[in-house]
Amino acid sequence: MDTLTGLYGRHSRVLQTAGRGTLVVLLACMPWAMLSPQASPPSHWAGWMHVGAVAMLSVLAYVSFASLWSRAGAVMFVFAYSGLMELLQHFSAGRTGSWEDLGMNGVGVLIGVALVKWAMMRAV
Repeated sequence: MDTLTGLYGRHSRVLQTAGRGTLVVLLACMPWAMLSPQASPPSHWAGWMHVGAVAMLSVLAYVSFASLWSRAGAVMFVFAYSGLMELLQHFSAGRTGSWEDLGMNGVGVLIGVALVKWAMMRAV
């Protein structure tokens, strides 16, 4: 873990910029994944897909910014954007958004932030 922490410390600007770019690309792909009937996961996997995808996006959002306010804003944006996708699913043929899915997105945000905080505590 010390090697990873040292790498991040020496190259934090480059890694943050790459993280932001990756986050933008993934968020740009999200409408296809959330609104396309062909991309709909099997129902027994849907909840875990929400949690995993939003947790990954939250980790990426958190580590892509330096200040606490920027991190909080980026993570809240990921959650709000996932909520917008749930709303837009009502207008997409073959898809429906739900409060349960939004709740799973919230769980994903909490897990993503907790993972980052846990990794940061272990690095100290």
